[in-house]
Amino acid sequence: MSSHASMELDAPAKLIGNPDPHLARLFLVSNEDSEAANLNARAVEFVAKPGSEQHLRNCMRREVAELLQRQTGFAGIFVLTSHKEPRLIRVLSLWDTAPQATENDWEDSPAVRKLVSALIDVRVKVHTYEAELPESAETTPRTREMSDARMC
Repeated sequence: MSSHASMELDAPAKLIGNPDPHLARLFLVSNEDSEAANLNARAVEFVAKPGSEQHLRNCMRREVAELLQRQTGFAGIFVLTSHKEPRLIRVLSLWDTAPQATENDWEDSPAVRKLVSALIDVRVKVHTYEAELPESAETTPRTREMSDARMC
């Protein structure tokens, strides 16, 4: 069974020309000699009420992201929507440290509950992860023949 999801990176219009330092460090700045960029992710899965999927996605990308931007260590947000089950919305919030990702129950805060309570049937589960990005996006070929692949 395969699972597919669409991904939206929240990039407010005001930041497109002047990216958030965390996102610039992770996605825009690349150096051949740099170590892998490490972040921590908190994945919160929601089931949207029927017909509220787009409204929930927009709320997460705008209002919830705005609340999270005020918190120390917040680095960005992704909103994932299942292709097979469009009511299944997973929100990945990115944080600088493991404690910020594991101890920040942002999804249970009164402000977030007030924003999303009318849009969701249930919050399904929460997981936290260590996340690593490639060492250098510029030097990694987009396609590579299997015979050309390096061994780890």
